[in-house]
Amino acid sequence: MAKRLQTTSALAVVVMMLVSACGSSSPSPTPGASAAPSAAAPSAAASAAASASAAPSAAASAPPAAAVPKVPTGYTELDKALGADLPFKGKTVSIQTQWIGGEGTNFAASVADFATATGIKIQIDSIGSSHETVLKTRIEGGSPPDLAMLAQPTPILSYAAKGKVKDVATFMDAKKLSAEHPATIGLVTQGAHIWGIPYKADVKSTIWYPIKAFAAKGYKVPTTWDELIALSDKIVADGSNPWCVSAGGPGDATGWQLTDWVEEVVLKTKGLAYYNDWISHKVTFEDQGIKDAFAKVGKILFTPKYVFGGNTAIVATDMKTVMDPMFTDDLANPKCWMQKIPTWYGPDFFPDQRVSGQPSKYVLGTDVGIFPFPTIDPAQKNVEGSADTLMVLVDRPEVRAVAQFLATPEGIQNWIRAGSAISANSTTPADWYAGAYKLKVAADIANSAAGIGFDASDLMPGKVGAGTFWTQSVQWANNGGTNTDAVLKAIDDSWPAQ
Repeated sequence: MAKRLQTTSALAVVVMMLVSACGSSSPSPTPGASAAPSAAAPSAAASAAASASAAPSAAASAPPAAAVPKVPTGYTELDKALGADLPFKGKTVSIQTQWIGGEGTNFAASVADFATATGIKIQIDSIGSSHETVLKTRIEGGSPPDLAMLAQPTPILSYAAKGKVKDVATFMDAKKLSAEHPATIGLVTQGAHIWGIPYKADVKSTIWYPIKAFAAKGYKVPTTWDELIALSDKIVADGSNPWCVSAGGPGDATGWQLTDWVEEVVLKTKGLAYYNDWISHKVTFEDQGIKDAFAKVGKILFTPKYVFGGNTAIVATDMKTVMDPMFTDDLANPKCWMQKIPTWYGPDFFPDQRVSGQPSKYVLGTDVGIFPFPTIDPAQKNVEGSADTLMVLVDRPEVRAVAQFLATPEGIQNWIRAGSAISANSTTPADWYAGAYKLKVAADIANSAAGIGFDASDLMPGKVGAGTFWTQSVQWANNGGTNTDAVLKAIDDSWPAQ
């Protein structure tokens, strides 16, 4: 059963810690290059990522210290790995992730210092397309990677039920692990068993927009749904398309962006209790509240000229390129003006960084901004969040050491230095986030919320959440919303018997 995530959740606890650290809203340099990651690279990879740090003073300071925890860490194999005799030197640990491009580079930088300090070779399998399918094939085929990241807690529990994932509570201090990941760990915990380690948190209630182009046109950032619709109508009247929308990929993950839209509206119209009852199917997809949410989302997706390319382009457009039309004439003449996407999106997928592999010339907070998804019902001030979780699939001492490292704040420190990640570990020092525009936005959004709902499709049964909810939403978009009743019934009919 999914657990309700109020503002006491790990995500909220972490982002609340960012408020003082992110007091400056000055723009930050962008993350490192988008080259294919290789964790076997020396610690210079981490230094390169750190040189693009969000902290404004980074350029004037000495190279940052290696992102490696101090011994004793509280974890047995991690302490051994960091010992003077380097007992695991030369050992290889594989990890499959969904992170490619700039995200992949940032993750590689996050483990590079540890690889250098311990002599462990960390082999990263970055599967940008069909990550979940490839991982399932490897696991069920009996040749899994040693470790793997997943955004959906439900499949992790499913693998655990089949005996395919290791219980980290058998080799890690469960009390310590739970205390440092106060609520997200509950999503992968069953009794005394802990089936994963929360790694990275994200805020999803965000809309990206071109700051200077907005100012030139006199457009104001909307704070309510009515203002959002009025702005969309104004942009259409001015001869452009207000929205960049994609439900395309990566790979088999097609459709999740549409479910994010629906989840956002449900949280902002019906509240957390209703939202969580929907996750557990006490509230069905055919309930009027869910139908109303689809109708509101349909207002954005299917109003003529709202979406660049129209509804038929939504699924056909790749997630990585959907925002490109916003950058027409260096953001001076956007062909689409807003994109709803989580905080992890840019600048990793900005067109210049994606193509060149070099840091984007477009500065967050100056050229491109992020505003909170507007309020719909003033009584429902909830936002949506998500988190990536590490699974341990093969049990060897060196694998345990890497998993334990990724449970510490240092396991994501270099990604934080790049200004593009929020650690799921609530003990992460607040000053690590100083000056990062995206992280300040995330903190402001979370701290103004009455509650935080974890991504619903990630918590629903896999057959539904990453199954029919995704696929039927795709059918809904392709049909311009004319088949809503059939779509909702098909999703309900697919729900596993209790």
